[in-house]
Amino acid sequence: MARLILFALLAACAAVASATPPTARLADALDRYHAVAEAGGWGVIPDGPLVRPGEADVAQVPALRQRLRAEGVLGSAGVTGDVLDADLAAALRRTQARLGLDDDGIIGPKTRAALNVPAGHRARQIERSLAALDTLALPTSGRWVLVNVPEYRVRGFENGREAIAMKAVVGADADGWRTPRFSDEIEYLVFRPFWNVPTSIAVAELVPQGPERLAADGFELVRRFSPDAEVHPMTAENLQRLVDGHLLIRQAAGPSNALGLLKVMLPNAQNIYLHDTPAKAHFARDERALSHGCVRLERPAAMGAWLLEPQGWDEPAVASAMAEGGYRQVDLDRRVPVVIAYLAAWAGDDGAVWFASDPYGRLG
Repeated sequence: MARLILFALLAACAAVASATPPTARLADALDRYHAVAEAGGWGVIPDGPLVRPGEADVAQVPALRQRLRAEGVLGSAGVTGDVLDADLAAALRRTQARLGLDDDGIIGPKTRAALNVPAGHRARQIERSLAALDTLALPTSGRWVLVNVPEYRVRGFENGREAIAMKAVVGADADGWRTPRFSDEIEYLVFRPFWNVPTSIAVAELVPQGPERLAADGFELVRRFSPDAEVHPMTAENLQRLVDGHLLIRQAAGPSNALGLLKVMLPNAQNIYLHDTPAKAHFARDERALSHGCVRLERPAAMGAWLLEPQGWDEPAVASAMAEGGYRQVDLDRRVPVVIAYLAAWAGDDGAVWFASDPYGRLG
């Protein structure tokens, strides 16, 4: 009985810890990073060749051990040695993921550069995020979604705990393409959506391709954006009618559609939404500011299943609806708040800090 009570107390403590508000987790992290900086910071990993898991390097590997231990992410595992052993490689992979790098467990130029950013600079990033969070009204209960643009990451929360997370592609650093900061609500999901192309993109990027290429890629000319809209022939004359403002263009549903097979809708004036993409290779890149402004999801079926879970959906059901049938809209029984933010740092449920890049040059 005593053991059961102890387990129950530990579980309750874990639940409380995991539901700690993000500002409190970041504040705790700020104290830790300030302490490291005031103690002289962490050492620098010297230049050298690539070091892969299982390989040795008498300079870089010991420096990596010291660096990760100083940040508190290595613990007592692998105390000494110049071999990039399994424990050290695992800790490096976790750290690379938190720094927005390819988590390959290899010591290379990008990894060295990110790890060699001084602890004081990381502390300032946390301070900027705390200041930004003070201006955001983040939900404290229920389900909600956070898109952190410079981190290229989307997270879903339930009652204060992170329930789902994945990589994202966001808007490119160009006028009219940067993903804006705002809050809204997810209202419904669309399976096998059309891509209703904004006229500016259609004229600048699609019309020059010509009618044959556009028809082959599944584009259609219509008078209105509606699933049952009449389709007009894809001809040079009708493309001119598009340029003149008399027709619109959309891409039919299917795996080559620019929106992929699922669209998560939060109707807003900026016409921003979350969606699948056929360009899966982009998620392997470190820098993912590549879209026209909307947010592409690394694992759209998982996100769809999480949003629709209260309505009895699971991931196989979502994947099936994505793969088969036609256009289908599914309304959420309860809208899910979404916050699109630009934060330099975020602390996870375990207190580990995820640091962002700065694709739009807003973090100083």
